[in-house]
Amino acid sequence: MLRKSLLTAALWLAVVAGLSPATEPETRTANRAVTRVENDTAGHISERRPAESEDAEQRPVAPRNVRVLFIIAKDCDRCESELARLTKPGGDFEAMKSRGWKIGATPDNHVQIVDRQFVSDLVQQLNVHEFPTVACVNDGAIVRSFKEGCTTPLDAWTFGWLLNGKNERPPGSVPEAARVKTTGSYPLRGNHWSVEGDWNPVQGKIIGHLRGPNHVAQLTPSWTIETWSYEELRSLHDDLHERELASGTAPATFNSSVSIPSVYQSSGSGANNFSANRKMLGR
Repeated sequence: MLRKSLLTAALWLAVVAGLSPATEPETRTANRAVTRVENDTAGHISERRPAESEDAEQRPVAPRNVRVLFIIAKDCDRCESELARLTKPGGDFEAMKSRGWKIGATPDNHVQIVDRQFVSDLVQQLNVHEFPTVACVNDGAIVRSFKEGCTTPLDAWTFGWLLNGKNERPPGSVPEAARVKTTGSYPLRGNHWSVEGDWNPVQGKIIGHLRGPNHVAQLTPSWTIETWSYEELRSLHDDLHERELASGTAPATFNSSVSIPSVYQSSGSGANNFSANRKMLGR
């Protein structure tokens, strides 16, 4: 009996001794978050991150309160071409990142690239059917949007306006050719505010708003805005509001108060369409 007990104990010691070398390094590796390299089923070498790192990646990030949404759609050639233009070496996104912008797929970025299915409520509010669509949200509500084809290019300066509501594009910038209807009565712009909270107001509503008490005194008497194109009317409306903001006379009904990361101006001259004198803080 004694000999049998001793033999059993020896076998257990052997098992424990055999397991320890295999499990201890695995634990240390996970704790140190070191990447392991394994053969996959096809015989290729591939990286596999420890469970702890995978869990960290899957943890939800805190959304940035004010951020720009670059909304794309599946199988959208225009989305692919625009992203390729913005992300190419030396392009706008590279210049923006060098100034402190965060750009990526998660909501903690200054510019979040997101598929339309994940922001369907905002897409419905914008009432858009073409992509990509670009808009700024604050506390989940749309505060500014961009319309392509209105002579304003989608570049670093436009992303800056979307984020902070300030047009800091240098004077003399060459605009894009207009691709929307225009009568030539008023300069077009692609950066739009809402009209009384409406992101796609009908033409009659814009005219009524401009002829209303908030703006009628700001219109030149010779303007026959009833004959202007839709985008000309929107451009006029947006310019009037931004002039009010600049002078501090914006009406109480126009909510321009948003919480944004700090920006500052330092000396220097332009680079990559974004002028290397701009830096986004609050990273």
